Amino acid sequence: MIQAKLTVIIPCYNAEYYMDKCVSSIVNQTYTNLEILLINDGSTDQTTILCDKWQEKDSRIRAIHQPNGGPSVARKTGIENSSSDYVTFVDSDDWIDENMYADMMEALLVTDSDIAQCGYCKAFEDGHIENNPYEIKNDSFEIFGREDGVLLILQDKRWKSFMWNKIYKMNLFDNIVFPEGLDVAEDFINHTLFQLASQSVYLPKTYYFYFQREGSLLNYNITTQNNIKHKYQFSLNLYNRYLFVKQHPEYKSVMQFLVSETLFYGVIALRLMVSYPNLSGEGWYDSLSRKIGKLPLLLKNNLHIAFKIELFLLKIHPKCFKIIRKLYNLKT
Repeated sequence: MIQAKLTVIIPCYNAEYYMDKCVSSIVNQTYTNLEILLINDGSTDQTTILCDKWQEKDSRIRAIHQPNGGPSVARKTGIENSSSDYVTFVDSDDWIDENMYADMMEALLVTDSDIAQCGYCKAFEDGHIENNPYEIKNDSFEIFGREDGVLLILQDKRWKSFMWNKIYKMNLFDNIVFPEGLDVAEDFINHTLFQLASQSVYLPKTYYFYFQREGSLLNYNITTQNNIKHKYQFSLNLYNRYLFVKQHPEYKSVMQFLVSETLFYGVIALRLMVSYPNLSGEGWYDSLSRKIGKLPLLLKNNLHIAFKIELFLLKIHPKCFKIIRKLYNLKT
């Protein structure tokens, strides 16, 4: 039986200690008709050399070197250089079960779906495995229509927005804009992809191993700056999902969850910006405070009373929020 060609896109950034295990798990797949793109995203360690070595080892592998732009830009590069009708992604420090692509492609083609998705687990440096607590373990697959698939992605429980445990029909990316400059939440385009898909198929069996490594701790200011940036980016992406649901009332059942999540992470981000103004990007506070201030204060939410007070002040004026936070910081 002729196998449909599948492109595997692997963004690689300073992954010299991990990528051999990752790439080995891909080249050893029982599904062999693969195009493997190693997108070296401006690495400063031995990753560049490893990408070229893997290209020499396996004719299915192509190394593409580019200046650092982040994982979203690297994935965009992969899409632009793909020659397949199907595409998937793997992070360079993760690895996959040898039958992952064979089983997923079979389910995708047999059901004539646009997206296939599989189960995953978290793998830690000490060797222990943590399974998805919402997972229902079995070896069968489930078929979902467009609305059910989008809702499951937006609910962010049983399904996550990760790009790497999914196979997509390439044409879904025809008009997708990959957000640039993101270090976190770059996978939040997934609700748009599921909105474009008429049907998806889900394999709950665990095939993907999501490696949880200890990040190197830099000096306090850099670590705090990254934390502010990540909270800011995450909040903006949640806000964009809120706007998406506003435009698509068929998903209104998830609106309360999205509003609460956006308010919560937005306030956390704004608190950090007030506490460390020199570590925040230019215009971040004004941009985010305006967006958070536009969100409805739902009567039914699980936010702490302190959050609700701060949100009320934010709605009056962003300067009110900033003044109160500064006074609070002085007292503590």
